[in-house]
Amino acid sequence: MCTNILVTVDSPDTAAATTYFATYRVDGYTDGALIPPRLPANIGHYEDTFRKIDGVWLMATRTLVLPFGGPTERLNAPSRS
Repeated sequence: MCTNILVTVDSPDTAAATTYFATYRVDGYTDGALIPPRLPANIGHYEDTFRKIDGVWLMATRTLVLPFGGPTERLNAPSRS
């Protein structure tokens, strides 16, 4: 989930953006039952720069800032009857 995207146009051909995100992930399933809510696996933000080349905006750089990160939770495989 990405939120609070801030884009700053620095010149007609350059821009910068900051995008905050949280990722939620679980590996596995539970025989059709809903998986209880989990805490985010990662929380951080991207710091991107863009350049306009031949009339097209392209990403020039991306820096990942990840102050909170953890492993993917693994659920047990359902039992077979």
